[in-house]
Amino acid sequence: MKKTIMLLMAAVALFASCRGPAGRDGKDGRDGVDGFVNFKIVDLSVNASQWQYSSLSNNNYFMASFDMPEITKDIYDNGLVQVYREYDTGTNNAVQLLLPSTRHIEYSYEDSGNTLWGFYSETTDYEYGVGKLNVFFTVSDFDYEINTTFVPENMHFRVVIMW
Repeated sequence: MKKTIMLLMAAVALFASCRGPAGRDGKDGRDGVDGFVNFKIVDLSVNASQWQYSSLSNNNYFMASFDMPEITKDIYDNGLVQVYREYDTGTNNAVQLLLPSTRHIEYSYEDSGNTLWGFYSETTDYEYGVGKLNVFFTVSDFDYEINTTFVPENMHFRVVIMW
């Protein structure tokens, strides 16, 4: 029991005396209201005709590119850019979905008088760099070579830039 009390007292003394040198001074922030994040929202739309098709080997996708002067080097290095896809834009049913997102879709089709069912997934994601933003749309069955008339629908995106 005496050893246990001594070990406990030594542990308390050790932890109570743990002090290191003072850390570096932090970088001064921008003037603003304390406790709040600065942000900007940019709305972007892609018409079906604006999607660019990429038929890279084993990596087919559609892409829409945007010039984004709002994404500065400082925001790229120290901020955050999030993109949302908005469904039913301009209606009371409008909703936003944070990217990347994957939707699983079931569809029916007729074959020799029989109704058959098919399934696929749609993935929408993005990447950004200083002054630019690319949005990607990929369908899981990569049926683009078979159905050469396919293009993604018109889409609306909201870009939230925070610093």
